[in-house]
Amino acid sequence: MAAGSPRTPLPAAQRGAAPDSTLAFRALATLRSVRASLGAQVDGFRAAEGAVAAIEFALILPTLLLVLFAGTQVVAYIDATRKVELVAHSISQMISQSVPPDSSTVALVNATDLHFSYDATLVLFPYVMKDAKRRGRSWWENISINYASIQFKAKNSACQNNPDTSVDLSPCYDAKVVWTTTGTAQPGGNNYRPCDTPQLPTADDAVSTRTTLPRSTYGPGSLVVIDVAFDFTPTFGSGFVPAVRIARTAYVQPRYASLVNFDTTNNDGIATKCTGY
Repeated sequence: MAAGSPRTPLPAAQRGAAPDSTLAFRALATLRSVRASLGAQVDGFRAAEGAVAAIEFALILPTLLLVLFAGTQVVAYIDATRKVELVAHSISQMISQSVPPDSSTVALVNATDLHFSYDATLVLFPYVMKDAKRRGRSWWENISINYASIQFKAKNSACQNNPDTSVDLSPCYDAKVVWTTTGTAQPGGNNYRPCDTPQLPTADDAVSTRTTLPRSTYGPGSLVVIDVAFDFTPTFGSGFVPAVRIARTAYVQPRYASLVNFDTTNNDGIATKCTGY
């Protein structure tokens, strides 16, 4: 090119344009800034996880405690039910196995026999003593245990001579109370079988009462009947949950005698012998 000749101008797109390396550095710096900002937000979110867990635990803990305490009370109730049933059957076995003297078919029990079998409850159902202490009462005031001897009498000769015990014999027999324990504690109301009230037949699966007997128990002979009732009160939540009555009855025929009667000698009032026996 000759000296003094004019310089060829650059294209407009190239005038003032930054080098490619400068643009790359700027993009990298922007990316780092964005990553740093996101990292700070993620770290803050992670730091907040502890607070979220604490809130969740605070919400779930009461439910977990409720389930735990309710579970322990359900187990205690089931155990109490089994023990009440055990008390009824064990005492009925002790009384029904009384042996009559050689000259009679009628066995006798006295006040000492009744007290001995009654006190066996402490071995069979020790929870009753712990529960009584919590309620501020004596253990024997915390459970209702009632004894009765029932004798069946045929209404007529046809009933008396009927050998078929596989049918319902309740229409043929009257059930009379021979003796009953009127002197034991009666928490929750009288639960002993009264002397002057006939025992009426009812369905075998009906709830037992102090004046009824299952139809299947009617027939020639007699029965030893033990009625046990216990009011189960939960240890936790007793102010909100009412007491639940657990009642079980055992019906047992005398094993070695035709009837188990009561000997009133040295009777301290634990039992009453009914009129006519």
